[in-house]
Amino acid sequence: MAQATSFTLLALLYLNSGGLGQDIFGILPQGAIGPIGNKKLFISRVGQCVGKKNLPVYVPDMRIATYNRTAYVVSGEVHFREDILNGYRLSVTVRKCDDIRATIGCRPFLNNIANTDGCALLSAKSAMYHVYLRNFRPELQCPFRNGTYVMGETLVDDGLVKYLPGSGRTFWEVRMTGRIKERMMFCVVMQLNVRPKKKQSNVGLF
Repeated sequence: MAQATSFTLLALLYLNSGGLGQDIFGILPQGAIGPIGNKKLFISRVGQCVGKKNLPVYVPDMRIATYNRTAYVVSGEVHFREDILNGYRLSVTVRKCDDIRATIGCRPFLNNIANTDGCALLSAKSAMYHVYLRNFRPELQCPFRNGTYVMGETLVDDGLVKYLPGSGRTFWEVRMTGRIKERMMFCVVMQLNVRPKKKQSNVGLF
């Protein structure tokens, strides 16, 4: 399938790792975390933040494609326009939206929920997001060299559903930024929605 984006997916799963083995979603309000149950995660966009196309790291919109009747895959690219030899700090902001087509009305949900060593997160092989990282070629690890990193088609994991309260009409916008000192190196936005799973009819599950 056509290429698209990939650092976004990495960023997406950064959410589930917080800092050095801790779940940054552990600070969500009581009751926000629950079982996956009959919910499914849908990603509508992963790509560069608006107005940030000239940053050292550029992430074109990720390709999101149907895999079968019950699942879909994402694939994409990350373009490093320069070598990044030093560590960077990752920060994440989450906004809650009633309509993802009108993000101007989104409301802050969690700000700066992560401010941690991005290279350490990449090296955590047992973390949930590693399923996405292992599909990058070349391997996505510090230090980064000028060039393009490509992520092959990867089945979307519904595991993050348990961290996102609400279902159906509630949309979420997750913004992930990386900085070296005060210089912004990358900015990725992910838009997603949690919906009830459709009933299965003799279709294999993954």
